[in-house]
Amino acid sequence: MTITRRDFLQGTALAVGSTAAARAAAPTAVATAGGFSGQTDALNATAHALRDDPARWRNTVAERDEGVEDLVVVGAGISGLAGAHLYQRHAGRPVRMLVLDALDEVGGHARRNEFVSRSGRRLIGYGGSQSLDTPSFFSPAVSGLLQDIGIDLQRFDTEFYDKGWAARHGLVRQGRFFDSEVWGREAMVIAGHDDTPAQWLPRTPLPAQAQADWVRIADGEPHPWRGITPAAARTRLAGMSYRDYLLQVWRADPALATCLAHTTRPYFGVGIDATSALDAWASGELPGFDGLDLGDAADRRMSPSGRLLHTGEDDYIHHFPDGNHAVARALLRAMRPELLPGRGMETLSDAVLNTAALDDPAAALRVRLRATVVALRHLGPPQQASLVELRYVDGQGRVRLVRARHVLLAGWHRSTARLSDEIPAAQREALDDQVKVPLVYVTALLSNSRAWQRAGIASIQAPGGFWDDASLDYPVNLGAQRAPASPDEPILLHLSKVVVSGDGSDPRLQSRIGRALLMGWGFEHFETQMRRLLQGALGAHGFDFARDVEAITINRWAHGYSYEYMRPWDRFWPAGALPVAAARRGWGRVAIAGADSGAYAYAHSAIDQATRAVQQLLPQARLPAWSRFPGPPPQRIGL
Repeated sequence: MTITRRDFLQGTALAVGSTAAARAAAPTAVATAGGFSGQTDALNATAHALRDDPARWRNTVAERDEGVEDLVVVGAGISGLAGAHLYQRHAGRPVRMLVLDALDEVGGHARRNEFVSRSGRRLIGYGGSQSLDTPSFFSPAVSGLLQDIGIDLQRFDTEFYDKGWAARHGLVRQGRFFDSEVWGREAMVIAGHDDTPAQWLPRTPLPAQAQADWVRIADGEPHPWRGITPAAARTRLAGMSYRDYLLQVWRADPALATCLAHTTRPYFGVGIDATSALDAWASGELPGFDGLDLGDAADRRMSPSGRLLHTGEDDYIHHFPDGNHAVARALLRAMRPELLPGRGMETLSDAVLNTAALDDPAAALRVRLRATVVALRHLGPPQQASLVELRYVDGQGRVRLVRARHVLLAGWHRSTARLSDEIPAAQREALDDQVKVPLVYVTALLSNSRAWQRAGIASIQAPGGFWDDASLDYPVNLGAQRAPASPDEPILLHLSKVVVSGDGSDPRLQSRIGRALLMGWGFEHFETQMRRLLQGALGAHGFDFARDVEAITINRWAHGYSYEYMRPWDRFWPAGALPVAAARRGWGRVAIAGADSGAYAYAHSAIDQATRAVQQLLPQARLPAWSRFPGPPPQRIGL
């Protein structure tokens, strides 16, 4: 039985037939119940001050760090750590490197949550970047780096990922919870994976017209565009949102659009009001396209994620217990083995990271956390200078200076735009185009999964509701982390929400509105919304929120997914000048990496961009080929 990335878009979490997952990422620590993790107010404070006054620290008195670094990396996420690893390997001599990061843990968006259950069992989950997606599309640079740091992806297929776990436990049906606040009455609808909409829709609170419209659209009623050529149909689809496609082309009831509004958010970062109808077709699961002859090839006007969905066939199984945080750990181990005891993939998640030694002055690589870089300048004309000076605010609020022969900026583009007056105005404008998509990942420790087994589901969709999805943890058996053998054992639950306005406006504006909403919600708000969903969906099956939820961690990513280009908003895509091409240009002794540089929120994109940036800093090195284009390689794309 195969599990594809498309399964997760349509709602298959742990085996064929349940709910959606998501994407994004960040660091390492024991998650606390009743609190926030990720980009907290305290950790964001200095960056927000930089946003409001970019020149604030450029001429203030600062204490200088001793010595000169060969490389300073700004950002301890996957791209920054990958860049440090590549620089160390290809510099041709021993080097001294310092990594600075504003967060309190390494990994950037590849964050980890850790819990100890009442039974004493230690459970490790992901609080950000989930999985290594579609390895068949990885560039030689990505594949080579993963091999260098001891990650063999084939072992997930043969050893680590238990593809039959959900079926063995009877978790093979689909669950949809309709909240009374949205639909007038509460309903939990459970259906078999092969059930047609006509079989389960009558149990929903959708208006009769919306139900009828879903059935006629899904059952292949003659398409309103009968006789149109495939090329003309694709052009029309690229020029409208999927919501407009439903309402204007199919004349569907608005309640149907409300019911499907969330379906594209976890993968595209926007709802159906801002996802092109062409990308909706690429997903392979949303209704309304059966009557169209569109051919089989992917279309260049699809977003990068749309092309990946349309052409990618890899099983979605390349997942560590702590998600891609394990990749960050593998990078640290490769550079400084003493930081993470043990050998092999089996120990990556279980080993205890020696955080006290991260900033050891004697080490060739140091990682300094709670250090926000606020200014950068070359000591002389950039093309002639031999040193770069950076200012950063440390965890005690002190302004410090560090000097380096090379700098790798692997943070957010909008922060980079405010670091230096050496950046030309046109490049600063291009950097500002990367308005990141806000999201929240919740990890909850459940004392058992008995209610889920009684319901026969591994995940829950919430059409029109607060959450995009809620899914039981991936069945990965790696080291001491094992998928539960019984529903009586503790298990982790993941809930996600991409926080956008959903009002049909430009996605960049939707993200700004969503970020303000996200930053205004307290922990109690999230807990209340969790209770509404879980108790409403599973209460009839014996679930008790107060009894069964042992701990909760809210991983808040106000600056989450990198924005990827998409129609109908970005008319320059894909043939025009891409803002990211201008944004990521290095200058002098500075290079720019990070997922923003690829306009693509994937771990493999972060590694590709690190490779490109290090090649710029070390032009004499022969690094493996990296992907120069957002998304799947161009040779996999049709007209």
